Amino acid sequence: MYMAQIHATFGEVIAAGSLGDQWSTGKSQTLVSERDLQISRLVLPHGHILKPHCVSLQLVFQCLEGEIVFETMGRKLTLKPGDLCHIRPGEEHAVIAIEDSSALLTLFGMHFPVSDESGDNL
Repeated sequence: MYMAQIHATFGEVIAAGSLGDQWSTGKSQTLVSERDLQISRLVLPHGHILKPHCVSLQLVFQCLEGEIVFETMGRKLTLKPGDLCHIRPGEEHAVIAIEDSSALLTLFGMHFPVSDESGDNL
């Protein structure tokens, strides 16, 4: 039986900080899902890699705990708790968990096709 995931509603408090000693039982999950906004908590074990990819929305990636390398725009950015990075729609990025880590991923803006310099949609 399939059950839809329940997301937070407007005005609801969401515990989105460090998982602390509950990290080992934590799971990646979408916390907020609206037409133009998605907020997800990612739980990333040491050595976990999210291969290079792009999304067509603006992105904010915030390290909550651990240490994460966020690769984008030809750079490797080391993120520690409290650090964040934002990138434009269509910007390729990758993530490497240097330690057991968790992060908040926020995607926002209108969904629209991204074109490369030739005008072709990506």
